Amino acid sequence: MTALRVSAVTKTFPGVTALDEVALEVGAGEVHGVVGENGAGKSTLMAVISGALVPDRGTVEVGGRAMDGGPNLARELGVAIVRQEPALLPDLTVAENLYLKVPPAHRPQPGAMSRWAEGCLREWDQETRIRPDARVSQLVAEERFIVEISAALSSRPKVLILDEPTEHLGERDVERLFDKVRALARQGCAVIYISHRIREVRAVAGVITVLRDGRVRGTYPVDALSESDIVALIIGRTLDATFPAKPALAPHASPRLELVDFRGVDLRVGPGEVVGLAGIEGNGQRETLRALAGLGGARGEVRVDGTAVRVHRPRSARRHGFAFLPGDRHREGVLGELSVAENIVFRNLGSASRWGVVSARRSRELVAATLDGLAVKAASESAPIASLSGGNQQKAVLGSILATDPRVLLIDEPTQGVDVGSKVEIYSYLRRLAADTGTAILVVSSDALELAGLCDRVLVFSRGAVVAELSGAELTEERITSAALTASTGRRQAAKGGAGRLLSWLAGDSAPAILIAATMVALGVYVATRNPMYFSAFNISSLLALVVPLMFVAMAQTTVMMVGAIDLSVGPLMGFLVVVGSFFLTAEDALGRQALGWILIVVVAIAVSALNWALVDALKLPPLVATLATFFALQSGSLLLRPQPGGVIGTRIVTGLGAQIGVVPVVFLVAVAGAIVLQFALRRSWAGLALRAVGSDERRAGMAGARAATIRLAAFVGCGLLTAAAAVCLIAQVGSGDPAAGTTYTLTSISAAAIGGASIFGGRGSFLGAVLGALLVQQILGAIPFLSLSTAWESYLVGALTLVAVATFSKSRQLSEVA
Repeated sequence: MTALRVSAVTKTFPGVTALDEVALEVGAGEVHGVVGENGAGKSTLMAVISGALVPDRGTVEVGGRAMDGGPNLARELGVAIVRQEPALLPDLTVAENLYLKVPPAHRPQPGAMSRWAEGCLREWDQETRIRPDARVSQLVAEERFIVEISAALSSRPKVLILDEPTEHLGERDVERLFDKVRALARQGCAVIYISHRIREVRAVAGVITVLRDGRVRGTYPVDALSESDIVALIIGRTLDATFPAKPALAPHASPRLELVDFRGVDLRVGPGEVVGLAGIEGNGQRETLRALAGLGGARGEVRVDGTAVRVHRPRSARRHGFAFLPGDRHREGVLGELSVAENIVFRNLGSASRWGVVSARRSRELVAATLDGLAVKAASESAPIASLSGGNQQKAVLGSILATDPRVLLIDEPTQGVDVGSKVEIYSYLRRLAADTGTAILVVSSDALELAGLCDRVLVFSRGAVVAELSGAELTEERITSAALTASTGRRQAAKGGAGRLLSWLAGDSAPAILIAATMVALGVYVATRNPMYFSAFNISSLLALVVPLMFVAMAQTTVMMVGAIDLSVGPLMGFLVVVGSFFLTAEDALGRQALGWILIVVVAIAVSALNWALVDALKLPPLVATLATFFALQSGSLLLRPQPGGVIGTRIVTGLGAQIGVVPVVFLVAVAGAIVLQFALRRSWAGLALRAVGSDERRAGMAGARAATIRLAAFVGCGLLTAAAAVCLIAQVGSGDPAAGTTYTLTSISAAAIGGASIFGGRGSFLGAVLGALLVQQILGAIPFLSLSTAWESYLVGALTLVAVATFSKSRQLSEVA
């Protein structure tokens, strides 16, 4: 039975035919390998099958049904995909990511999400250390892949696509993955396995299809082809050798790099020598390499050409001749929003500029030499680097680093995600570099065969120490693997110290609320010691009444901040709505006219919000620019309608909105209840998850089935409705149509939302935090008279508090991602 049929699929991009009449059939219970060079069309084909891309021509059928929809339909039909770069939302938790990525039929009740997610993770590994409540941004690459794989397995797929699934997995997890794949195949699942590691494909697949230049070059039983046959089909020619010859090294040469008790490691690397660092993941080899690059943990003595140097920061490491190629290309290697040329020039500003000004001629020469030297395939040097295939991205980053003329080259996973042809090119280039320039090269790789073929020596790490050194005839894949496995009885897992736990707590969602509450108590006690009237019933009642408009507008600002926007128009919109109300809500107006006034307030708020959304989504204006334009338009409109304050609001309306229960205004209780309901929806509903997902990463949220434009529209409209609620409360306070009534709320709403934990970059926020932030801001404003300070202190204190809050939360979140 055919589970997947791809018929004559063609997909083109500007200047490139990514897929050309591609046909593929995969039967139920079949593991089908797909191989090809970077740029051969593998990822494009998988994007078409998973619904992320629509083909120009051709059809895709899953279980006999045409796949003519997007990712949601693909999931409904039983298609699951594990991408080379996991499509996870960094600001969401592991449990929330798993929930979003599985089809609705397999999702638990929101209240059971954490327990369900733990079961999904334990289905992969009973002893997993990944917590369901951990934020994805705090996971290492291997853990992110495990979450992605767990999501795919939990969807009970009929067709499973694995795109380079082992790139970040340790050896034990690779075997675990193979076991899962075989088990799924026995259950009738069709598996498409894409990998540059040909031995993996041969180990797990029964059939193999070769893609080259967007076309299928043949489909064969795996047993009918040798490894060299597959390589020849992939690159279109035969290879004499995968690894270049290792030249003899000068026996008594002075070391280029010397480590003395550096993180407990002693090492001498001669000029032109290539030394590998191996071991089970987490045993210190990668940490040692990153420490030499200045990325933390540098302890001990480092000498370059006999001179002691300090490598405590990346800048100091570069100054002393170190260059570093990171293993996580997507997070630390490429600058995805910049062009190929800009990525290269950025790392070589010293040689590309003169007197601090970038030279166009030098930049062109540098870029051309880099692209030619490593045979980087790009549509043009001005093309976004994100548009390149993985292998060409890797070569572009490597070339830009090598252009700095390093004395010591540090490479973490040199050929990760790179096709076999590009691997050979990179190996040859590194060997030529070492031989021609005398550069000392340190390599960390999870591929023991790669280390054995490329390196002159390999040091095997276990628990942070070197337990074996292999060279000459001893340097084989088997000896490296054996030394690593027999020396390591377990993975090293450093416990977080006090500082690490503090960072994790500050980066979480509960920290803002607790810190705000503590600050409010401390401020209240301090002011009360200076003026006993501060805690009087009248002052408390006044504070709670005055803060309500700010509470509503802070929640409004939080709504749009969670999708990565800031709305500067909320203050003038409040004032404009007050002015509109002043024409309909006076004591002389009949009930019908007053009802029309309330309706107009809501309609105008929605219309302005929809306009803001259209400016941002349709015209692609930055939110700050779009809402600034609306800011001025609303202010002008208010002044045109009411050049002077006028239109006294009816007494019944003012009295009704000012009703109290004891010292607590009813509208305050309504605002708190609204915040609780919105917070619950934010954490426990699909809409709330989608809102945060779009703000976290719009592209990946789309892969999870979220409609970004619709969600942003909902966010802007929600912002408008909450702003209307704020305006209604403000009407009771000002009592007339004052065109300047709401202008101050723009900045204070941003302050309250940021103090409450909302991220200015999107994906993070809390309605309860916004309410508490508003209370703290209003408390500060109300405390100024009791402390006999000038009104200038209102701006000083609120501004300083906002700065401290944003800096604390943003920095702790940033540091916790790499902790």
